[in-house]
Amino acid sequence: MRTSSLRAIMMAAAFIAAMDTGARPANGVERSNALGAAELTLRLWLIKAERGDPTAQYLVGFKYVRGDGVQQNWTEAARWLRASSDQGYPDAQWSLGTLYELGFGVSQNYAEAFRLYRLAASQGVVEAKTNLGLYYLEGLGTEQNSNEAYRWLRAASRQGVGEAETGLGRIHEEGLGRPIDLVRAYMWYSLAADTGARNSPAYRDALAKKLTPSELNDANLMALGCTRSDFEDCD
Repeated sequence: MRTSSLRAIMMAAAFIAAMDTGARPANGVERSNALGAAELTLRLWLIKAERGDPTAQYLVGFKYVRGDGVQQNWTEAARWLRASSDQGYPDAQWSLGTLYELGFGVSQNYAEAFRLYRLAASQGVVEAKTNLGLYYLEGLGTEQNSNEAYRWLRAASRQGVGEAETGLGRIHEEGLGRPIDLVRAYMWYSLAADTGARNSPAYRDALAKKLTPSELNDANLMALGCTRSDFEDCD
């Protein structure tokens, strides 16, 4: 079973990556100017956030996540993201769900993370679609449901999300809710590896040892057809 590995793939990789503030200023003066601009931006967003603007609340929350213009504070991040999420802002719902998954600023709660991912996924947030699919696949915060897992992972795969493609590979390799199909599993692992999804190259290479040269050729042709169809002709 690869449950722990799949969760390790996600563990809010896209969310944590957003904490990267980019290249550091070259010297003290530039660094001071950059910090001053970030603090000013935070104050401006705070005014709007305190007036109830959900977009501003989300942006303030993310500034606390990143420590951008303010000391990093997961509790404050969760507070502002919750205020935005409660108003139905989808990116805040996904972000707050990630905090509940990781236990950052809130008590870890997979059921609450699942609820928030489902809200965000229904509004089109692709990261939430991926997380929701993996939650259904592994029974985290909800009952395990292979059909729902496939539905949401397939939706995310249409937007080229490697972690979703890895999940689809597992579904086909292990026959979760559908017949085992090692050729199609290899196709999905290969596509995921092309996006740089963690662990997918190892899954692909391990599965390759179980396939004949003809099957590998078929899988590669399927992958080519999938990408050429913009991820529509993949089933």
